[in-house]
Amino acid sequence: MSSYFGPDTPDVVIKSLFKKYDTDNSGCIGRKELASLLEDDLGLTSDQADVYVHLLDKDGSAKISPDEFCAWLRSNERFSIVSDTSRFYAVSKAVEMFQKYDKDGSQCISCEEFKGLLTELGHNIDFEAAFKAIDKDGNGKVAFPEFLKWLNWVPLD
Repeated sequence: MSSYFGPDTPDVVIKSLFKKYDTDNSGCIGRKELASLLEDDLGLTSDQADVYVHLLDKDGSAKISPDEFCAWLRSNERFSIVSDTSRFYAVSKAVEMFQKYDKDGSQCISCEEFKGLLTELGHNIDFEAAFKAIDKDGNGKVAFPEFLKWLNWVPLD
C-alpha cells in the first residue's frame, strides 16, 4: 500500500491532516475520528481502519495524540499489517477476541475480564500474576497493543 506520507513528510502536513479530524479541538482524536481519517484520507477499508484504531491507541484511552499519529505515519511499520494478508488476518482475529473479552467496552481488559478469558480458554494459573506480566505499564488494565504482544500471533518489533 503506497502513501503520500513518509519519513520525510513535514510535521505541519501531518499535523494539519490530524487537525482536520480533531473536530472538538481537544488536541487528540478519538477512535471514530481516527477511523474516518484512515478511511477517508489514507484509503484504508473499514476493517483495516478498525485494526489500526486498536493498534494506535497504546494506552486504551480512546484518544490518539498528534505525536503518536506522526510517529506511526513516519514509521516503517505504517501499513505493513494491512499489506500482509496473513498478518492482517491474525491481527483482525486478535481485535475480535479483544472486543469479546472487553465486556464493559472500556477499550481495555481488566483483571476480572482477563480472568474470564483465561478460564474460558481452560488455563488454571495465577490470574493476577499473569495479568501483571501482561500489563506492562502497570496501569491496572491491558490495552490492545499489550494484548496483541501477549498473544504473540504476529511479530510486533
